[in-house]
Amino acid sequence: MRFTLVQPPNGLYDCYDLAPPLGLLTIAAAVEEDGVDVALLDFNLLGMRDHTWSQGDFYARALPVIAETAPDVVGFTSMVVESHVCLELARRLKVADPGITIVLGGPHFSAIAAEVLRLYHWIDYVITGEGEWAARSLLRFLRGRAAASDFVNIAYRDGGGIRLVRQLKPLPSMGELPAPAYHLVDLPLYFETNPMRLLDYEHGRGCIFKCAFCYSPVHWGQGEQVKEVDRVVAEVAHLYGLGARHLFFVQDNFPNSKPVAHAICRELTAARIGMTWNCYATLPHLTPEFLDDLAAAGCQAVFVGVDAITTDSQRAFGKPFFKGWEKLAERLEACLKRGIVPTCAFMIDIPEGDSRATDQALTTALFVRNLGCGIRLNTLTLYNQTASDIALRAQPRVYTELKPRLLLDTPEMIHDNPYAREHPELFPFHHTFLPMPVYSRFVIGMHLAYTLFTSFPRTLLQYVLADGGSLWSLLASLSDRLADLVSISAVMRRPTERELFLREFPRLSLSAETRSALDLETAELRLGRNDPAGTVSLRVNNRLQPYRTQRYDVLRLPHPPGQFDQVARLPAVQGEGRPYLMVRQNQRIRYFELDEAVVPVLDRLRAAELSREIVEIPPGLLEQMLTAGLLHSPPQA
Repeated sequence: MRFTLVQPPNGLYDCYDLAPPLGLLTIAAAVEEDGVDVALLDFNLLGMRDHTWSQGDFYARALPVIAETAPDVVGFTSMVVESHVCLELARRLKVADPGITIVLGGPHFSAIAAEVLRLYHWIDYVITGEGEWAARSLLRFLRGRAAASDFVNIAYRDGGGIRLVRQLKPLPSMGELPAPAYHLVDLPLYFETNPMRLLDYEHGRGCIFKCAFCYSPVHWGQGEQVKEVDRVVAEVAHLYGLGARHLFFVQDNFPNSKPVAHAICRELTAARIGMTWNCYATLPHLTPEFLDDLAAAGCQAVFVGVDAITTDSQRAFGKPFFKGWEKLAERLEACLKRGIVPTCAFMIDIPEGDSRATDQALTTALFVRNLGCGIRLNTLTLYNQTASDIALRAQPRVYTELKPRLLLDTPEMIHDNPYAREHPELFPFHHTFLPMPVYSRFVIGMHLAYTLFTSFPRTLLQYVLADGGSLWSLLASLSDRLADLVSISAVMRRPTERELFLREFPRLSLSAETRSALDLETAELRLGRNDPAGTVSLRVNNRLQPYRTQRYDVLRLPHPPGQFDQVARLPAVQGEGRPYLMVRQNQRIRYFELDEAVVPVLDRLRAAELSREIVEIPPGLLEQMLTAGLLHSPPQA
């Protein structure tokens, strides 16, 4: 029997998380052990490497690729956003060859298994929850070696109804799990596309917490199911031997079992494999002792779901971990001091009535951004069968493409979901329970927030602290001017938003602190452009020589540039401040405090780039400019 597993496309430009599909590779290993011939197709990799795969003829191109594997059974997986692509590929496959058996799996299809079988006649089976043993059992049945009555975690049609025996944690232990079948994929292609040389790694399943919006309790159940520590270390070493240099530990909470997490870290440290990695973690677990173990073991980043800020949100989402900014900052700074960069996720409250809850979440995220951490600004996605979905089930769902078009890095075929047009309640990324004008402003506001939190974090910080400004009011005002953001090409949206901000924000009544931060970040933005380097002719001690100029600017600031990086209000000062030289070197900007006498020389230097006039400067100043990276001697002919 020939079993073809298909990973649908879901990304477009951002290759940071690109890795072979771990779930499919593990299922492949489980059925290969049982004598099944397996092929694996990753259309996500193909689309990342060649964007023409993401054009309108995707289905016409993909079907022959699947057919070339000569499958008897085809299995599709989906987290959520690409589910309709799986359904459409499956429909077209069934039309072309009615004898092919179609199987769906993954968290989303697990949650809507019965609805899928009722609505889409071309789907034969849906594997729910953990798929390795279910897939093996299903393929044994299809080969006449088992009975359907033995099915566990396999949904199928039985007479006039749908039959499913659901079991959480079907594996007696993680020791039963086979190693992923990496021989089925071309690892060098992944490593070439993602220079991090990333592989996902599963050392455990489940989460001890039960957040209302999360698929994990529905899909995996709760608990601390993990592999033996010796096996973890051996597998990490094996993956290093395959060429991986960075791992993502995909379990929903790495320190589910604190003793096991500590033991894994200490054994990895002792093994000195050389692998770096990142993981999920929760705020209560980020203690100094645990962070020491993580850092020593090669952990470089943690993804932390802060999520709920207000008391009402914490109650609604079952996420009571945020205890105020000071305590959060203490945990995050402890990570940063050890070389572990946190990325914090925030569930941004919908601005209904007043915007105080929305502002609290946005402000906390802004503080985190200014601390030097990554952020994720999430709008509530009602994943099927989660507690959040059930709590709002009475709210009608309306079809929309705004979230996949504006908030996700997805190709075109992901945006339009004809299946969600008919049943929006089944597709969380393609519906809203809010009135469309409210939802549209909210999504555009979140797109703006990402842009502005990235380009102007220190300006917005002073706007909040010195001016008492409302972030949501600002975002909403700008959103109203960007009501047709979807019509702007994806590559031009963020430049358009920055231009709008730079045009409209200075018109507000702003404090001197906010305006000085804006001046600094505007100058940095100018230096960040890919303008070509200039050339000048300098006379030093009567010797004339050409030099290349690095991108630079001179800016007067009331405080040293480093003081703007503090998560605090700037002290009030009088006067225009001191001059600073800003020089772009590679992707970073360096700052040098200047003597007043040097400023006119730098002004003449900039003018000479256009006029081709000769500038005379003293030898000592030339040496300083060369050291600062402002000037470079041209290569000798």
